Amino acid sequence: MQSVADALRAVLARVSRLGAQDVPLDEAAGRVLAADLAAPRPLPGFDNSAMDGYAARAADLPAAGDSVFGVAGTGFAGAQFDGTVPAGRCLRIMTGAVMPAGLDTVVPQEFCRLEGERVIVPAGVVRTGDNRRLAGEDLARGARRRDAARPVAPGRARRARVRAGPSSRAGRASR
Repeated sequence: MQSVADALRAVLARVSRLGAQDVPLDEAAGRVLAADLAAPRPLPGFDNSAMDGYAARAADLPAAGDSVFGVAGTGFAGAQFDGTVPAGRCLRIMTGAVMPAGLDTVVPQEFCRLEGERVIVPAGVVRTGDNRRLAGEDLARGARRRDAARPVAPGRARRARVRAGPSSRAGRASR
């Protein structure tokens, strides 16, 4: 009687490896990656707000006493604020909005008080860099997303397309 290991070796000796081809990731399900997948761009692609609130400079948020700001405008999700935010002012900002240059901290709206046109921020509710997502924080450009020789499952093909780009090098489909 032949062992399982010997039987497997005998079968594999008679099977030839199929070549590789470039295919859209949406069509790669059921195939095996012939090369590692790398991220073509960082994710997120820009520094952005992780919360709805008010973007400010940490230097304008003293350790003691409330901070009082005028609002320079509003930054919307996925968009760059067109104006400038001078020192001592803040920007109303939505989750996913591009962080304007010079602003490094987002104070969640639930920590703030509004009094007319002014925003009051109590001391100590945030630290420098809080509630800010940095470009590439989730996935750096060039980071390996999937290893070669791994099968591509249908659900993973669609997610990989979003994170790693539209195509991959995969083994040819058997007929």
